[in-house]
Amino acid sequence: MRSSLLALALVLGGVAAGAGVSRGASAAGPALVGAPAAVGAPVVGQRLTALRGTWSGSGTISYRYQWYRCDSNAAHCDSIHGATGPSYKLVAADATHTIGLTVNATDSSGTASGYASAVGLVAPATATFVSTVQPLVAGAVQQGRTLQVDNGAWSKSPTSFTYSWLRCNQNGRICTPIAGATAASYVATASDAGHALIAFVTASSGGATAAALSAAVTSTPAGTGTTTTTQTAGPKNTAAPAVTGSAVQGSQLTATAGTWSGSGTVGYAYQWYRCDASGAHCSSIHGATLARYKLVAQDISHTIGLTVNASDRAGKASAYASLVGPVVAAGASLIATVQPAVSGSGATGKPVSVTTGTWSPAATAYSYAWQRCNANGRICTPIAGATLATYTVVAADRGHQLLAIVQATSGNNSAKTFSKSLLAP
Repeated sequence: MRSSLLALALVLGGVAAGAGVSRGASAAGPALVGAPAAVGAPVVGQRLTALRGTWSGSGTISYRYQWYRCDSNAAHCDSIHGATGPSYKLVAADATHTIGLTVNATDSSGTASGYASAVGLVAPATATFVSTVQPLVAGAVQQGRTLQVDNGAWSKSPTSFTYSWLRCNQNGRICTPIAGATAASYVATASDAGHALIAFVTASSGGATAAALSAAVTSTPAGTGTTTTTQTAGPKNTAAPAVTGSAVQGSQLTATAGTWSGSGTVGYAYQWYRCDASGAHCSSIHGATLARYKLVAQDISHTIGLTVNASDRAGKASAYASLVGPVVAAGASLIATVQPAVSGSGATGKPVSVTTGTWSPAATAYSYAWQRCNANGRICTPIAGATLATYTVVAADRGHQLLAIVQATSGNNSAKTFSKSLLAP
């Protein structure tokens, strides 16, 4: 009897946690155009935060959350009782497990679900060597294509890494190891079609080891975060949206929709987001749905994101502007008036360069810190040692947006700003 109940619980847990074969697929309800994510250090006592993803739907969209505790291969997922909020504090029972997240979105037409990549392995509270930023995979799951995983970030500088690749269902759950796939790169095969792929990265530092799952990538672009523009039908984005204006409280930011081609007239809808200082933990700003947005006190020290949702008679698609900010208070002593720009092809082995932007008053010195972000230009992590105005693109950058945080100095004052981003193809 006990084994039967356990088997039933595993089946129900797997279905609820995303054991289906599509990400956010639904005959009714909002459409998922940018996948949810769970961010935060996977350490007992730390808090994971849900990024609910980007959705389009009919009227107001409401969201519900459910967190799951899974095994080390993101399988055998059981819902965590009471873990239904947009954040979750890791407990002792989570140690050595992975954590899953489902976001259920509801509008006037129904409910649809989206699934975040599993995070973990969760480290005990006493661990001194832990993953602090989840590894990311560049590339798509297409036969013959090479995927490359970066190493993420760790609480101490690792001295070595080992890798293994997992083949999962489309929701990044129920994963099994791929025989012989033990390098940082992996060439997708016919067997991977219709699946998500995850890399399991194990880092060593001194005598300590720690492991982390990468974010999942799939052959289906919708919601995976592997393309700057997400679409299955609808207009095609050929030049990304952009934001102009100074990131200063009280100033107005203005959006341009970018360039699109579609069937007949293309209509545009806008949504502004308030993100943390690193471009993560983005939350939609209530009512900020016009092509302009006036910065308020709550935006200070945050970055601002913009999503443009384009629609034609064939369907809908979304694209993302570069982050702007961090926003400074009105009357700040040093202000970026023109955002720095990045130039270059983004090709592996080729240099990209960042301008200084324009500052008021004029700056006398600059420093730089390059960041690797997901393909939508969000959730950015520092690139170790990349502190010059020019950076040479490496294989781990493929499929990611690159940007630089430019710090300007004028007299005794200094301030930082994000540059515009550039996709490394």
